[in-house]
Amino acid sequence: MPFRVEIARRAQQDLEALYRWVVARAPQQGAAWFNGLEHAVLSLESHPERWPVAPERLSAALPIRVLLYGRRSSAYRVHFTIDHRAQVVRVVHIRRGAMHAPTPDDLREL
Repeated sequence: MPFRVEIARRAQQDLEALYRWVVARAPQQGAAWFNGLEHAVLSLESHPERWPVAPERLSAALPIRVLLYGRRSSAYRVHFTIDHRAQVVRVVHIRRGAMHAPTPDDLREL
C-alpha cells in the first residue's frame, strides 16, 4: 500500500523559497530542475525506506531519513519521517547539502 506524502509547513516554505531562487537564475532549466525535485519528493509514497537515516539524530521517536537530490556538490537534502502505522511520509525540511546541519528548530514539525 502506498504511503501518503505530507509536506510540513516549514518544508513548504523551503520549497517556495527554493523555487523562487532557482527560477530567478534560470527560468526554463530551473523550472525543469524544480519539477524533478518535486517528483522525487512525491516518489516517497513508494518504498521510502530506500533512503538512509540521516546522520542528524534529533528525534528518538521517529528517525529522520534523507533523500538526496542533485549532483554531489549541489545536492539538496529532503528530510522526512515515516509513520508506518498511519502510512504517512512527512517531509519536514529541505536544504542544500552544503549548508550546516539542521538544528532541532529546523525540524520542529515532527
